[in-house]
Amino acid sequence: MGEGYKIIKKILILGLCLVLCGGFTGCGGSSASKKITVTMMYPIALEQFERLVEETYSDIDLQVEATTTGTINGDSERRLRNGRGTDLIITTLPTGDVKEYMLDLSATEYAAGYQATAMNPVMIEGKTYYLPLPGQYSGYILNKTLTEKLGLPIPATNMDLLALFGAGKEQGVGAGTDGTMFGIDTITPAAIGSYIIGTRVPDFLGLMDGIKWMDGFKEEKASFNGVWDDSLNILMTCVEKGYLNSKAIATKQANALPVKQRMLEGTLLLSYGNVRLLSQLCSETDKYEYVMLPFLSDQGNSPWAISSPDGFIGINRALDEKGKEGELDACRRILGLLSTQEGQDAWIRDTGATNSYLSGYEDNGGQIPEGLETCAAGGYIYNIELPSKVIQYFGQSMIAVLNGEMEMAEALSSVDDYYRNGSEAVDYDQSVVGSVSGDLLYENYNTRREETAIGNLVADAVAEYSGADIAVVNGGGIRASLYQGDVMGADLSAVCPYSNTIVVVEADGSVILEMLENGISLTAGKDGIPSGRFLQVSGLHYSYKPEDGNTPAKLLSVTLPDGTPLEPSGSYTLAVNNYMAGSSGYLDNNGDGYTMLNLFSNDVPKAEGAKLIRDTEATYADAMRAYFNSHQEEPVSAELEGRITVACEGE
Repeated sequence: MGEGYKIIKKILILGLCLVLCGGFTGCGGSSASKKITVTMMYPIALEQFERLVEETYSDIDLQVEATTTGTINGDSERRLRNGRGTDLIITTLPTGDVKEYMLDLSATEYAAGYQATAMNPVMIEGKTYYLPLPGQYSGYILNKTLTEKLGLPIPATNMDLLALFGAGKEQGVGAGTDGTMFGIDTITPAAIGSYIIGTRVPDFLGLMDGIKWMDGFKEEKASFNGVWDDSLNILMTCVEKGYLNSKAIATKQANALPVKQRMLEGTLLLSYGNVRLLSQLCSETDKYEYVMLPFLSDQGNSPWAISSPDGFIGINRALDEKGKEGELDACRRILGLLSTQEGQDAWIRDTGATNSYLSGYEDNGGQIPEGLETCAAGGYIYNIELPSKVIQYFGQSMIAVLNGEMEMAEALSSVDDYYRNGSEAVDYDQSVVGSVSGDLLYENYNTRREETAIGNLVADAVAEYSGADIAVVNGGGIRASLYQGDVMGADLSAVCPYSNTIVVVEADGSVILEMLENGISLTAGKDGIPSGRFLQVSGLHYSYKPEDGNTPAKLLSVTLPDGTPLEPSGSYTLAVNNYMAGSSGYLDNNGDGYTMLNLFSNDVPKAEGAKLIRDTEATYADAMRAYFNSHQEEPVSAELEGRITVACEGE
C-alpha cells in the first residue's frame, strides 16, 4: 500500500476530474461532440477555407451560408439590425451605418498584418472594424480577336484606344446595334468611382505629384476641385463619339449594359472589369481571345493596373456579450488563421482571387493575366488609398456630371466638402436601406396607365406611414425602378424624387370616386405620353376602360380589398400628396386637376366632402424609407394583385 497505492489513487482522481470536466480536452475546452458554431455569408463556396478552419481548430464548426453578390450587403445589414446577424460579417460597403454593430479590431495582432494601402480606406474614425479579403486586379478587357481583325496592335496609350474605337465604328466591328463599343461591368457609385480614379493613376496618382496630392488630401490641405477637373476626359470623349452610352452607367446593374453577354457575342470591343470576368469570358467561348489591359497613359508614362479587395470581413459586436465568449474567441481565431499565408491561400483557391493584401504574403504561383505581366513584374499595381465613402460619393458625383446633372466644379467641390465636413444626406444616399426580392420596374410610363409592382410598393408605404384607410400615389411621382438586391438610400430618392408631402384627409366616398375618374382621364396623354395624374393605390381596387379617340375613359367599379363596394356616402381616411390637394395651386397644369381635393389653393373653390386631418410633412421617399426599416426581416416584395384592372376593348 505504499507508492503503488498512491499512483492508483492519483489515476482515479485524474479520471474523475476528466469526467467532470466533460472529456479529455481540459476544463476550459469543448468536447468534440459540442463544437462552437460560427456563421457567415458569402456569394462563393468556401470549401477549402472551411476545411482549413475545421482541421486547424477541432472545436469550431464554420458554416457559410450562400447568398448573392447583389444582396450580400442588404442581407448582412438587415440581420444585424434585427439582432440576427451572422457571427462573421462580410460586406463590400465597409463604412456604412453598420459600424455600430461591428467589433473594434484595432488591438488585435492580426489587424496589423495587412498593407496600409488596403487598410486606410476602410478605417472608421481611426478604428479598424474590417480586414480586407483577397481581391482582384482590375483593368480593361479587350477582345484581342476583333482587334487583330481591325488590323491594329494592342493599344499602348489612350490615344491608341480611341483610335481602335474609331476603326471599329467605321468598319462595324465590335459594336452592337446601339453603336456601343465600351462597357463597365459593375455599375455602382463605388465601382464607377474606382474606375475613374484608376484612369488618373498613370499620369498623376502614380507620379510624385499625385503622391504629394494624396498626402495633402489626407491632411485636408489638398482638394479635388482644381486638380481633378479633367478626370472625365476619356469617358466624355467616348460618350461624345458614341462609343459609350452614359445612361448605361447611371443606373443599377439590372438596367445596365449586359457587358459579359456582349463581350461573348463580340458586340462589345472593350469592357472594364476584373480578372474574374476575364476568366469567365475565356472559359465560356473559343470564338474570341481576350486580353487584359492596364490603365494607359497619355504622356508616355508606365501603365498601371488597379488592385482592390473582393470585400471586407469583421466580427459581429453582439458576440461581445456575457455568455458568448466562446463564439467570440472562435471568430478571433478564424480571423487570425485567415491572416496567415495558409489562410490566404485557401481563400484564394476558393474564390479565384488574384492577390492578397497580407504583408509579406508570398504568391504561390498565382497566374497574372495576359496583358498585366509587365505591370505586376514592375510593381505598377495601384491600391486606391482614398476612404471608401469618398470613392462612393466621388463616383456618384461623376455619374451626375456625365449625365449633365452637375457641373464638374460643383461636383468636385461637393466631394471636398463631404470629405472634410461629412453629410448625413450623403451618408444616407450611400447606405443600404433594405433589399427587394425581385425587380420592381418603372418603364414605358407604366405607372401612368396600369397597376405596377413599384406603384403598389410606394402606395403601401404611404398607407403604412400615414395610417390611412386608402392611399393613392400619382403615377407621375414615380420615376425609377428598384432592382433585385440591395436598395440604397439614393435609390429611394430616384424612385420618388419630389418634395411634395403626404397629407391625410377625411373624404366622402363620392369625392374618392371623383378623384379616381380624374386619375383615368388622360391615359392617352399628349404625344402618346400619359398624364402623371393616374393613381397607384393601396386599400382600394378599381377597374376602368381607357379613353379611346373621342370616347372618354370610364370608371367601371371601385371596391375595398375585401370586395365590398366603396360607398359614395361613406367616410374614409385618405392619404394623398399636398400637390394634389392644391399646395401649388391648379393654374398652369399644377395639381393634376384634383380640384375635388383642394385644401390649400385659392385658385378654385375649396373641397366639399374632404377635410384635412394632418400633414405628415413626409415625402413618398420618406415613407418608403420607413417602410423598408419596418420590414427588415426579409427582402421586401411587391407583386401585381389585381388592384387596378384595365378593361379590354369590347368589355
